[in-house]
Amino acid sequence: MRRYRVALAGYYGFGNLGDELLAEALVTSLLRHGVERGSIVILTNDAEGAKEKLGIDAVNRWSLADVSRVLIQSETFLLGGGGLFQDATSLRSCFYYWGLVRLAALLEAVPWAVGQSVGPFSTRLGPWLARDALKRCRVLHVRDKASLFLCENWKFSPSPKAGHDPVLFLGDAFSAFLRVSRDEEVSPRLLVNLRPHPGGLPERFAEAISAYARTFAGEVVGVALSAEDEALMNHLAQEEKISLSRVERVTSLREAAQVFSGAAGAAGMRLHFAILAGMARIPLVAAPYDPKVEAFAADCGVPLWREGPLPQPRAASLPSLETVKEEINILYTEVLSS
Repeated sequence: MRRYRVALAGYYGFGNLGDELLAEALVTSLLRHGVERGSIVILTNDAEGAKEKLGIDAVNRWSLADVSRVLIQSETFLLGGGGLFQDATSLRSCFYYWGLVRLAALLEAVPWAVGQSVGPFSTRLGPWLARDALKRCRVLHVRDKASLFLCENWKFSPSPKAGHDPVLFLGDAFSAFLRVSRDEEVSPRLLVNLRPHPGGLPERFAEAISAYARTFAGEVVGVALSAEDEALMNHLAQEEKISLSRVERVTSLREAAQVFSGAAGAAGMRLHFAILAGMARIPLVAAPYDPKVEAFAADCGVPLWREGPLPQPRAASLPSLETVKEEINILYTEVLSS
């Protein structure tokens, strides 16, 4: 009998709220499925922080000895959400997660994957590493149609499963935080999220938002999901590329609820900014810096900005919470009941 049922890995512990919410959602859903807290361990860049926040065992993702030890002790190895296999910036992410999957298989911790976006790829090696790793997964669940199409072309057996981002599983908790925040007096706000991206996309998007904001009667608030978002928006504000009343760094679901509650509209780049706006029922326009954002917008009826004036924001049409819960429950049953 192995000590853990699930060893969870993703881009955790680097201060990006979207990835931390993925970890929180997957741990929460595992607990609701009946997996005991002591049977989950997470690989992260911030082991102490994860232990404190999630209440589970955690190890340094960079320590081969620690990672090997927990994989020897775990029944399964879960690639837990996000764009882990892409080479848009470098091949390091592909190499790292490919290596983890190969190590897990070697140590007989069954690999599986939930909430993945696969790609984009700009090299020949990136897709080979992704395919070689993902074909070893007992279950492969992807969160967008482009990833599904790519994986279907790779002819995996069993076939990949289409679904939604696991963060949607936190809908109940987010709604509860929103109800508390609504008790406080708020002013009309347009929420803005910009993240670094080559080619001047954030600057052009900021210009379109600024033109739109001239007709908006209220505050324009920057919402940073990471330190790099915060630095970029402060820089663009100082350069007078966009006028922001302030920039709020959001580091938890509760803090997100405080910022999103009562907002009149949202315009942003990051996927999980869009998902949080959708969960808060705030009219939204997104900038498709990555195919996963474009896929979310297409699935949920959100307008996309590409160039020129900002389109009128529209509330996202999200799947019901029960749909998301049932989807994840089926995945967990297939792997953890085997």
